[in-house]
Parts: sequence; structure tokens; C-alpha cells
Amino acid sequence: MEPIERIIKLSDELENNTISIRRRIHRNPETAFEEYETSALVAKELKRMGIPYEKSPVEPGIVACIDSGRPGKLLMLRADMDALPIGEETELPFKSEKEGIMHACGHDVHTANLLAVGEILSRMKDFWSGRVKLVFQPGEERGGGGRRMIEQGLMDELPDACFGLHVNPTEPGQFLVGTGYLTSYSDGCHITVHGKAAHSSAPQDGVDAIQIAANIVMALNTIVSRNISPMQQSTLNVGRISGGRAGNIVADRAELFCMMRNAREETREVMFRQIRDICTGIAAATGGTCNVDINPGYPAIYNDGPLTEFVTSLMGKYTTELYGGIMEQIPEPAVLTGNRQALTAEDFGFYSRKVPSCYLQLGTGNFAPAHSGQFMVDETYIKLATRAMALAAYEFLS
Repeated sequence: MEPIERIIKLSDELENNTISIRRRIHRNPETAFEEYETSALVAKELKRMGIPYEKSPVEPGIVACIDSGRPGKLLMLRADMDALPIGEETELPFKSEKEGIMHACGHDVHTANLLAVGEILSRMKDFWSGRVKLVFQPGEERGGGGRRMIEQGLMDELPDACFGLHVNPTEPGQFLVGTGYLTSYSDGCHITVHGKAAHSSAPQDGVDAIQIAANIVMALNTIVSRNISPMQQSTLNVGRISGGRAGNIVADRAELFCMMRNAREETREVMFRQIRDICTGIAAATGGTCNVDINPGYPAIYNDGPLTEFVTSLMGKYTTELYGGIMEQIPEPAVLTGNRQALTAEDFGFYSRKVPSCYLQLGTGNFAPAHSGQFMVDETYIKLATRAMALAAYEFLS
């Protein structure tokens, strides 16, 4: 039997169990760094498969390793496990049983899928060489669990490559496997303006922190239009502002909270510098002071050119087999390639900064946007994700 035939056969055998695990995780969502029951379920499944695993120093992550027993490459496969603090608004029979928490970004699918991929590779380990490391990561949505795991030694032994997969609320069955940058650099900023309180009947005795903050907001909105090339993709948003104690008091303090997105690291540095200069300059010019705390977030995901070409050529070669029994009408094209960068953020970027990586995105139905209470996944396509990731991993290790 050809390897692709084995992968298709095993994906068919495992489909019901994969969907069952996905539903159990969906019914019991857990937010960032609280995924203990999800982690326990992953550990139970790995034990059933006979795949050795260990708990990550970054709780409650799980890292498993499949060793073929023959020298070869080390491949890392990653899935995120956390849910979002969003109330579910679907009528699914397995909808979230936790008020205000929901898998609204597909991480339940990612976790169940990686278990299935791991089982396929484990059953086929007589046919490939090297090792596969399965990473079940906590805290993608908040806190950068990938960064923490790497800091705690996850990639001290550098893998030869890393694969990740994400389901998207887009055209069902269509893959997006772009080359180069896929997402953006995402960073936060907390600006604190300090003035001097005074009664509104004597404004000359005070320094109005709210007025300073208002001037800062107006000036920040010029950074993208006047300091960054129109050919670059960048956004800067002041999403929250607060300050003052009463309507008849000149405010002595105001706070602004911003989010930045940059397609390139060089524009990111321009934005950091301009924010600091504008805020401190405006505050000083009007008698106040200002603290600027920039919170570096997620780096952009970068799909390595040769590795991505390797994956997309495989998917082209085996298109008929991958879609067999799933879709009668294969999307045209089945795989979107080329420059597919968006100003979204994902902490797989930490992995792709370390080693050649390929991040696959699969459309599973455009019911509602991700991060919304109506988000849903058509489970028909979970098996397609399993087949694609297992095939890419198998061929890389062969």
C-alpha cells in the first residue's frame, strides 16, 4: 500500500474519534493557561496510543515525542489548546457548558487534529526516519504560550522544521499556504499622562492631563500616514482612554491603551520611536509628563520559501487523494499560495523565528467571524486537515 493510501485509510478510521475529542474539548472550554482538563484528555489519548509524553514547564502544556528508532530529522508539530472569554451563541448539541467561555477560534479542532496526526505517524513509524515532537501549547490567545515554552527550553534542540495548522471561517475546503510573511507584528502600548489637579474655576493652577491625552491621540493618528511608507502595511489604534475624577476638576492623570500592527519589523521600530517622541514631547510642551510602556507582542509568522513550496507541491500532487470522500467538487484553486499576509497575529510567529516553518490555514465554513459567539466549524473538513498535516510530516521525514 502506498503511503498516501495508508494516510487516507487511517484518517478514515480515526475520524469519528477525532470529532468526538473535538466535541469534548468544545463542550468544556478553558482559557489561556487554564487548560488542565484539556491537557489531561490529551495525555490520556497519548497514553492510549503508546506515545511517550511529558508535561511542559509552562503549565499545562504537553510535549510528546514519536521516535522511529532510525536517525533522521526532527520535526515539530504544534497545536494550541486555549479558548476565549466569549459567550457561545450557537445551538450546537455540544455547545460550551461554561458561561462566557467558548472555543471561538478553532483551537479545539487543532488539538484533536494533532492527536489524530500523531496517531497516524505513530502507526506508520516503520516507514519514516527521525523523530516527531508534538507540542500541545497553552495560552496562544493571551500571554504568548509559545514564547514561554521556548524560553523554558522547548527548542533548545532545534528541530529541522516546524508545522502548524489553523482552521479559518473562509471558503470550505480551501487551503491558504502563503510564502513569506503571513501575519503581522502585534504589540500593545500603555501611555500614562501626568498633569496637575486644580479646580475648574482656576484652570491656570493645573495641568490638564485629559487635554494632553487628547492632543496625543490626534498626533498618534499621523504616525502611519506621515512616517511610514504607503507601500507598507501598518495600523495604530487607540482603543481605550480614561482619566479624571470629576467634571469640575482639572484631571491630573489620563491613560491610553493602544494596539499596533506592522507587516515588517522596520516599521515596527519606527512606530515605537515615534510614539515615545510624540507622547513625551506633547506632555512636556504643555507642562506635564508622560510614561510610555510598550509591550512587545507576537512576531509575524514567516513561511519558509523552500519548505512551503515542498508542502504545496505535495498537496498539488495528491489533491485527488486528499479530498477523496470529503468533497465532490474540489475548490479551485485548492491551495492559495503567494503573498497572503494579513494584519492578524498568532504566536506561531515565535516558532517561525527559530526554524524553517510552514503554517497551513484551512477554510472550514464561513458561518461567522473568528472570535465571535456564532463561530462554527464544519466538521467534514477536520479529516482534510488531518490528511494534509500527516502527509506533509510523513514526506518531510521520508
